[in-house]
Amino acid sequence: MPTKGRPRLTPELQRERIEAYCARYGVCLTDKGLPPFPTGQRETAQHREWLSLYKAQDRLGRRTRGQCERCKAPAAPSSVFCEEHRTLDRQHAVASEIGQRLREVQKNRCPICLEKVGLSNGIVDLDPTGSPRGVLHLPCRRLAALAEPLGPDAWDRLRDYLAQPHGPRVNGSG
Repeated sequence: MPTKGRPRLTPELQRERIEAYCARYGVCLTDKGLPPFPTGQRETAQHREWLSLYKAQDRLGRRTRGQCERCKAPAAPSSVFCEEHRTLDRQHAVASEIGQRLREVQKNRCPICLEKVGLSNGIVDLDPTGSPRGVLHLPCRRLAALAEPLGPDAWDRLRDYLAQPHGPRVNGSG
């Protein structure tokens, strides 16, 4: 059975949680919108609950600033995660299908650099329709993402450019 994530946190739900905490422990909000840190209460239920409120407040703040909920990178369009974390989440969703493809088609090799790659050190690459295409190392996935919009002709020109022994000749000099 697939795992189920926590429900999406809303500002209203967070406000209710904070109000319940304040009523339960008899405290008022600080100017940062959170109850005061429970000094001297480490490793207690109150401390754990305060940490939970703090982390939830941080996630909401990231969302309103347009940041990934897991890091400081900008969130991808129509997502609460950056492109890297969104890709990692999709990776878990298709891991079994990709694992099969990785073993059979890719022979456990990255199709870009030909080094060994697995689900633990690779990124699932998806085609424009969202179907899994293969498993790549993160730098190889970034390279493919940069090159993809340019098309195969640009790849050939790049190969020719990189094959020049002493760099390109500019203005006929050299």
